[in-house]
Amino acid sequence: MVQSTAKARKKKKEADDSDESDDSSEHEDVMVSYRSKRLTGPEGPSDMGATATIEIETEKDRDAQAQFERALAINKELKGKEDDKIYRGMQNYQQFYEKRDTAQGNASSGMVRKGPIRAPSNLRSTVRWDYQPDICKDYKETGFCGFGDSCKFLHDRSDYKFGWQLEREMAEGTYGDDDDDPHKYEIADDTDHLPFKCFICRKTFKDPVMTKCNHYFCEKCALENYKKSTRCYICNAQTNGMFNPAKEIIARMKGEEEEASAGPQQDSDDSD
Repeated sequence: MVQSTAKARKKKKEADDSDESDDSSEHEDVMVSYRSKRLTGPEGPSDMGATATIEIETEKDRDAQAQFERALAINKELKGKEDDKIYRGMQNYQQFYEKRDTAQGNASSGMVRKGPIRAPSNLRSTVRWDYQPDICKDYKETGFCGFGDSCKFLHDRSDYKFGWQLEREMAEGTYGDDDDDPHKYEIADDTDHLPFKCFICRKTFKDPVMTKCNHYFCEKCALENYKKSTRCYICNAQTNGMFNPAKEIIARMKGEEEEASAGPQQDSDDSD
């Protein structure tokens, strides 16, 4: 009996070579190459989509207006000629009454012909879901409503937390810590009748002023509105250009600033 390891070595070498070839083929299958455009600008439209057109309507070469334009062109070619017995579609029958351009538009526009009108491509419809249809939006955002007590909507200025805020409190373990606070919904001062934002710009007051009809605005907003109309922006009463400083709102703003500045100092004292 003769023992030899040459054949075993040869088979092992062939198996290793096949494994290497399989690995190389797998690497070749997943290789991806990219070709650069050699441009420094960002990808996409140069105006960041500001002039984008709506693309959910029928294409302009297939809508009713395009079909009517093709029918006009075919009838213009066949005008005065004999019938060639060629069927060109239902929209392209010979018409003996020719549509003409009018002051309302050309013959193929939706104002002259009958049928669907081409939708404008530069207008986009937006949808806003109102989950609180019973809340007065003017009172919620500015603290003032022109209808007063006769407003049919609820005058509520309370703030509600969003879902992500509740989830963060759950993750931090602070959810429901202030449920036992009996003073959580109390109003500490008598300035609840004063608005907290300007009715024109819907932002926090800057140099607040008051009109003769006791309406509050930012000084800049009031002057800009006075250039357009001398009447009040809310009640349309004559202002005669008289805008007095809103002392109550100014005092409240100063108090809020002092409380905000005193808060960090107390925290630093407690830490020391």
